[in-house]
Amino acid sequence: MKSVFFCRAISAALLLAPLTAASAEPLTIAKMGSMEAGGTVIDCQTVDGGDPNNPRQTPGRLVVNQVYASYLYPQDQRYPYPILFNPGGGHTARFYDTTPDGREGWLTLFARAGFPTYGVDRVNTGRSGSDICKLNAVRLGRAPVNEIPIANRYSAEAAWVSFRWGPKFGTAYPNTQFPIDAADAYYPQTLTTYRDPAETQKSVAAFAALIDKIEAPGVIIQSWSSSGLLGYLTAAERPDKVKGILAIESSTSAFDDIPEAKKKILAKIPIIIMIGDRAPDRNESSRKFQKEMVALGGNVTVDVLPEAGIYGNGHTLAAEKNNKQTMHRLIAWMEGNVFNTDKKAGQPPSPDEPPPPIIPNSTSGSSSRRQAK
Repeated sequence: MKSVFFCRAISAALLLAPLTAASAEPLTIAKMGSMEAGGTVIDCQTVDGGDPNNPRQTPGRLVVNQVYASYLYPQDQRYPYPILFNPGGGHTARFYDTTPDGREGWLTLFARAGFPTYGVDRVNTGRSGSDICKLNAVRLGRAPVNEIPIANRYSAEAAWVSFRWGPKFGTAYPNTQFPIDAADAYYPQTLTTYRDPAETQKSVAAFAALIDKIEAPGVIIQSWSSSGLLGYLTAAERPDKVKGILAIESSTSAFDDIPEAKKKILAKIPIIIMIGDRAPDRNESSRKFQKEMVALGGNVTVDVLPEAGIYGNGHTLAAEKNNKQTMHRLIAWMEGNVFNTDKKAGQPPSPDEPPPPIIPNSTSGSSSRRQAK
């Protein structure tokens, strides 16, 4: 394997200036819409938890365990693979939309850069809907209490510390990149997440079904936090369609939950794991995974932002003040590790054009460089 270095200067020179100018211009959309994918039809006899004899709520068939995705294709599409944005636990794809302080989020910023974007709500969250049958059955006395799904939601106090905005609630780190004055606008984005172990496979099945429905030569999976495991497992189910993984702050336990057989499949897919400031546990677990994957012939970059001189990022990178800067780094990595085209509808460069620049991997470890065909 050949050791290479992640080139910040090339990234900034090629990408930062054009996108800063473009962000002030109207975004021209070729098509946009939404879809559901996956799901299971069940017979639910407890559709109403208040009045089981409600004539307007007849027991019967319901579709559960599906995902919802909105999509946006820019008129100036320069990359052939859509990016599928997956939220972490306690969030929906709303997280990738307008930031708490009113700036553009990654759904539109990446679209301005020429990528089709999909905002995915995982199973049993947000616009994907929730399976309420067991909840109602327990309320009506038709099922034991232990059949209530495990669920949680971030409090303001928990989010502040867990997402590394500051050492304690109400006290911010001096260099925090989170728009701390807009924290009150952020809290309503959080929502209840079902945490039963069975939710993982439900989400993977539905996410794979979504990839099957997307008419594109391939897709890029973007994951965040607990959806990191979902992204890895889904990519292993669709290795011919998934061309790269942009993993933001994968949960520390995610890598041990990937079966060895699936790690061998993931070795065919280039992966970047981006990590913010003050996260030694994530650094350690990600580098351990990197070493495992390199031994299997994989291409894994661990991009620890403070090592690149970028400080103050917490767990919520996509919503933080330098979300354009982190986006440019991800695009630069894709230029060197995923694409070998001129990004114009996936066509090869003309003979008189120079090849696209090679943006090497991070200093976080060695790996082989692999490009999509």
